[in-house]
This record gives sequence, structure tokens and C-alpha cells, in this order.
Amino acid sequence: MTTIRILGLACLLAALAACGDGTTDTPPAASGEGGRPETANIRATEAIGVDGQAISKKVDAALDANDQRKDELDKALEAQER
Repeated sequence: MTTIRILGLACLLAALAACGDGTTDTPPAASGEGGRPETANIRATEAIGVDGQAISKKVDAALDANDQRKDELDKALEAQER
């Protein structure tokens, strides 16, 4: 049950982070140990006894994969429009 709650929290935070404010077209790159700025709140969960760093790394990887796929689709769309 705890794992489900943690996963639910991680998904919720990832969804909120994905919304963003729309000021930039390209997402910020992961910066070493710190991870993406969108997952800073997940890393902060260590204060309540949750391994926020591990969850943050998984969410960072999922966000990076999503960004990569979006870039691939954008390039394919541009090529199709030509």
C-alpha cells in the first residue's frame, strides 16, 4: 500500500512538473546529482523518510524519455510538412 501511495505521489508530481509555465520550448537538461528542477520537490521528500533521490531519478528518466520522444515526433512532423 505504501508503494502505491509513493508511486501515486510521484505521478502526481511528475504531472504537475510537466505542466510548467510555458516560458521555454526546450526542457532543462539534467544537471548531475541534482536532477531536473521539476523533480526538486520529489527529492525533498527525504525529510519525511521517503527515498526521494531514487524516485527523482526514475521520474527524471521518464521525463527525459518523454522529451526525447517529443523531439523525434516534432522532427518527423517537420519533415512531413516539407
